[in-house]
Amino acid sequence: MDHIAAAEERLVNDRLRQKLNEVNAAAQTQLSAVQDHINFTLQQAYFKCAYECFDRRRKSEEIGSCVEHCSVPVLNAQNLVENEMAKFQAFLRGKSGTRLTSL
Repeated sequence: MDHIAAAEERLVNDRLRQKLNEVNAAAQTQLSAVQDHINFTLQQAYFKCAYECFDRRRKSEEIGSCVEHCSVPVLNAQNLVENEMAKFQAFLRGKSGTRLTSL
């Protein structure tokens, strides 16, 4: 009887792992648009902003501060995505006891 229970447990674990992989794939698909926005739209705005910082009339410290200010939206967006993904992974781990490392 124990070998039947073990086989059933393996079957359930395999099905759960398959479902989690499907959730992972769906999350990656949904996140690709967000990553594209961060990687292209926000970074493009960052580079345009940073380019404007380089003015010969400015001191080096002012240029550095200006460029740092330009990077804030990109960094905030990246941090937000990373934090939300960490929460999502924690939620899934709580549901399954399995860690999804590819998210």
